[in-house]
Amino acid sequence: MKILVVYATHSGCTEDVARRIGTALRQGGAEVKVIPVESAPAPAGFDAVIVGSGVRAGKWHGPAIRWIEKHAAAVRAIPHAMFTVCLMMRDGQKKAPEVLAFTQPVFDRLDLKPVGVGLFPGWFVPEKFPLFERIILKMMKTPRGDFRDFDAVDSWVSVVAPRLGLAISMDDVPENQADPVAEGDSSLQVEM
Repeated sequence: MKILVVYATHSGCTEDVARRIGTALRQGGAEVKVIPVESAPAPAGFDAVIVGSGVRAGKWHGPAIRWIEKHAAAVRAIPHAMFTVCLMMRDGQKKAPEVLAFTQPVFDRLDLKPVGVGLFPGWFVPEKFPLFERIILKMMKTPRGDFRDFDAVDSWVSVVAPRLGLAISMDDVPENQADPVAEGDSSLQVEM
C-alpha cells in the first residue's frame, strides 16, 4: 500500500510529527512518502493520503489549505486522514473542539470526510520562531517547551491505519483506546 503524508510547517514541529507518522506506517508495511506541502505531488497513484499542518492565528498554514483545495477531488476519492499540530493541545483534549474548529470549515466546504483527525500538541521553542511571533507569544505568556507527544501520534496511527486500508497488527493499540466508528458514531473522528 502506498501512502502519501503531506505536511505544512513553519517552525519544523509539524515536520517531526509527519515523519513519525510515516515511520509508524512503514513499520506497518506501507510504502510511505513524507513530503512538505510545497513540493508534494498530487495524490494520484497513492492508495491513501494523510495531510497535516501546524496552526498560526487560528488557521492551518496557507500552503496546506491550498494543496487540499487543489487536490480535493483526488483526496475525496481515496481514504484520507488529517492532523493538526497546535500548542493549544498541550493540556490534553480540553481544547480539542477549538482546535478542530480551525479546520472543520475547510473539510466541510470541500466535502472531505477523513477517516481520522489527529490533534497533537506542538512546541514553543523561541529560537524556532521569527522575532515578531516570539514577541506575540511572550506577550500571551505562552509556556516555553516541547509539548509533542509521540506516543499519542503512534497510538493515533495504529487506529487510523486500518481505516486507511493498511492491515497492521492491532497489538500496539491500547485497550482503552475508544473507537467511535466501531461504536456506531460515523461523524468525524478525533483521536489523540
